[in-house]
Amino acid sequence: MSVRISGDTLALDRKIVRRIERHTQALEKSFPSQEFEICARIAEEFDSLKGHRVRCELVTTTPERQQVIVREAHKKPEDAIDSAFAGLKPKLRRLRSRSLGKHVREQLLRATGT
Repeated sequence: MSVRISGDTLALDRKIVRRIERHTQALEKSFPSQEFEICARIAEEFDSLKGHRVRCELVTTTPERQQVIVREAHKKPEDAIDSAFAGLKPKLRRLRSRSLGKHVREQLLRATGT
């Protein structure tokens, strides 16, 4: 599983980089048979309604070239990263179950000769 971290000066913070890498390792343990490419973008933003926030965007590409995108914004960068990875996990599970269902249907069609 490869990770690319980009963004503004927050992407250079070692504490944030370690947190992203730790979450990536946990994902790797949850999905050992799948190889993902993850691009993590982290940036500060100012919203006139909600004020200063940190946005974390995760773009995950599967080997089948499907993309899963999760965006979260919170006051603290740690909260944004944690909630983005928490939102990514169920989406990847859903995607895996769809691809497994597709694989089973293909096997059943081959078995019936159609």
